[in-house]
Amino acid sequence: MQIRIEWFKGNHPSFNVHVSSKDGAEPFIVVKGARIVNGSKGEFVSWPATKNETTGKYWSHVYGSEKFNEAVLKAAKETLPLQAPKPVVRDDMLYGDSDTPF
Repeated sequence: MQIRIEWFKGNHPSFNVHVSSKDGAEPFIVVKGARIVNGSKGEFVSWPATKNETTGKYWSHVYGSEKFNEAVLKAAKETLPLQAPKPVVRDDMLYGDSDTPF
């Protein structure tokens, strides 16, 4: 399995994850809008999520195994743009839910 990271600049830098069977092969899956987040237990990959308008809570669109998440985090950190901001610190990870959309 080959994981390729495509970074995007912005207030909250994000990246797309391209997964293919081997180097140079067309990806069989692309996940858009992942980020590195610094939580209470350290850095992790935050997958794209949607806010439930009724409850105000966020629901992830993607879930990865522990090993896959570690591989994506490693690949993303290895390809961080030179002037990329530090990972986002999510207050809701430390203190409960908030209205922050990431």
